[in-house]
Amino acid sequence: MIITSGKLTYLLDEAKCTAAVTKALVSYSGAVEVPAMVEHEGKAYPVTDILDEAFAGCGALRCVTFGENVESIGIAAFEGCTSLETLYFSAAMHVIGMSAFKGCASLEAVSLPANVIVIGREAFAGCTALKKAVLSENLINIEPSLFDGCSALESVVIGTMTESIGEYAFCGCSALESISLPSSVVSVEGWAFRDCSSLKAVELPCSVVSVKKGAFWGCSSLERFELPATVNMLDQGVLANCSSLKRVILHEGVLSIGYGAFYNCSSVECVTLPSAVVSVGEQAFRGCSSMKELRVLSEAAPMCSGDIADANVYANTLLKVPAGLVGEYGFARVWEKFGNVEEV
Repeated sequence: MIITSGKLTYLLDEAKCTAAVTKALVSYSGAVEVPAMVEHEGKAYPVTDILDEAFAGCGALRCVTFGENVESIGIAAFEGCTSLETLYFSAAMHVIGMSAFKGCASLEAVSLPANVIVIGREAFAGCTALKKAVLSENLINIEPSLFDGCSALESVVIGTMTESIGEYAFCGCSALESISLPSSVVSVEGWAFRDCSSLKAVELPCSVVSVKKGAFWGCSSLERFELPATVNMLDQGVLANCSSLKRVILHEGVLSIGYGAFYNCSSVECVTLPSAVVSVGEQAFRGCSSMKELRVLSEAAPMCSGDIADANVYANTLLKVPAGLVGEYGFARVWEKFGNVEEV
């Protein structure tokens, strides 16, 4: 049964004796307060949900306060509410649906209550005025594209139970200068921080076991990067287009360097590949125009499926290899293109 009470339209579930806010015939506007209860024919119904697209496209909506019984916000519930500036969540909130606040271009800050355990992908994507986000303490996964395109985002607080940073989660967050990942994080997925062009520092905790392709692609202010000892490969394009990168630390145990891993890292001068490295992907060092020295500590020349650099890098980089192996590297495919080879 659908009823209207005050500013809001509700769908009543008489079997569960609950109510959910749904889309109205007239667009919602101004400041809206979702009550804890709504009455109909002398019966009180707790308001527990905001249904899918309930407020979508309400361009004049400015502020929403959620009643103490509201537990979930549906898919695209507030998508495109371009004037929405302020949100007051209830402590009971535990689910925020996919694209729930996508494109809310006036929203400046978000602080989620501790009980939120699920936030759908793209929930805050395109919130171009968003500066600060405090995620819930009990959130396990930061879903893909959660803050994609939030170009004003400066500060993010991540809870101590979060285990994964999803694909494109912070892509295009060009105002983000630093981020602290808790020791609960085990994976940073592909393109997670792509084009975070102001990111100067990132500390990956030792709990991280995988950093996927393109994770820091285009982080053009990043100057230092250390791969945790628990990660055994530098994946495709992880540091591509990090044009300010100068220092890279790869621990023993790294087995492979992926395709384009250091592509266009034009400020890096020296890279050391640990002795466990058995393969180096194509274009790994292409565009590393300041490269002066490449140290390869492997006792056998790592396999290369194709060119790992351009002519400039081959000509101007000193390749340093283990004692007694200058000859082996000099005849190995691709490695023989380096003009200067010395023993470490």
